[in-house]
Amino acid sequence: MDHWRVDDELTADVEDVKRVVVRIVAGDVTVTAGPQARVEVRRESGSEVDVHCRDGVLQVLQPDADSSPLDRLIKWLTEGRRHRCTVTITAPPEAKVDITTVSAPVVVSGISAGSRVKTVSGDITLSDLGSHVDAKTVSGDVEAKGINAELKLKSVSGDMSVVDGSCRWVDAKSVSGEVTLDLDLDPNGTYDVKTVSGGVSIRTTADPNLSVDAKSVSGDVVSDFGLDWEPRPGSRKLYDTIGEGGARLRVKTVSGDLRVVRGRLAA
Repeated sequence: MDHWRVDDELTADVEDVKRVVVRIVAGDVTVTAGPQARVEVRRESGSEVDVHCRDGVLQVLQPDADSSPLDRLIKWLTEGRRHRCTVTITAPPEAKVDITTVSAPVVVSGISAGSRVKTVSGDITLSDLGSHVDAKTVSGDVEAKGINAELKLKSVSGDMSVVDGSCRWVDAKSVSGEVTLDLDLDPNGTYDVKTVSGGVSIRTTADPNLSVDAKSVSGDVVSDFGLDWEPRPGSRKLYDTIGEGGARLRVKTVSGDLRVVRGRLAA
C-alpha cells in the first residue's frame, strides 16, 4: 500500500488503479484519462490531505471526508476557507471515478468505466465519458460533452447542458436551472427532463424522429415543428410525433418553457 500525508505538495505515479475516490471540502478536482496513473495534490490551506492507494483504489481525502453531506456543508460554511486543496489525477480510462466535494469545481474527462460526481456549489464539467454517469449539484452548473453513456443529472439552481455525444438515456432534474439537450437523439433512446421554473431546450438534427410527451402548468412552447399545447383548461399537455417518432422525449415543468428547435444536419 502506498500512503502519503500531504502538508505541501505531492506528485507520485501509482500502479494498478481501478477506482478513484476523492473527498474534499474546497479547492478544485481534475481527473483525466492517461496511460500512466498519477496523482498530484497541492494543499493550499487547512489540514493535511491523506492520499493512499490500496487494492486498486486510489483515495484522496480531506478531514471528515466520510461525514454526512450536512456535516460537510456545515464544515465548509464554518471552515471552508481553511481547508482547500488542488487535486489532479491521471487514471486509466477503465477506472471508475467517485468524487464528492462541497465547493470545489470538478472536471472529469476520458473515463469509460463510469463516473459519479457530487458537489454543493462547484461547477461540474464532464467530457468523453462512457458507461454510467451520475452528476449532482445544488447551485453549480453542469456541462456534459461527448458523453456515450447513460446520463443522470440533478441540480437545484444550476444550469445543465448536454452537448454532442450519443446518450441513449438521459434523466435530468432541476428546480430553477435551465436544461439544454443539444445532441443527436438515439432512435431507441429515452430522455426525461423535469424542472419547476427552469426552461427546457431541445436542439437535435434538422429532421429528427421524435415522440414528445410534455406537461406544464404555465410554461410556453416554442417549436420549429409546429408543437403546441392541447387546448384544455388547467394544466397544459402535449403529445405529438416529429418525423417517424423513435426517440422518446418526456418533459414535465411547472412554469418552465419548452423549446424544441431545428438543429444541425445529421452526421
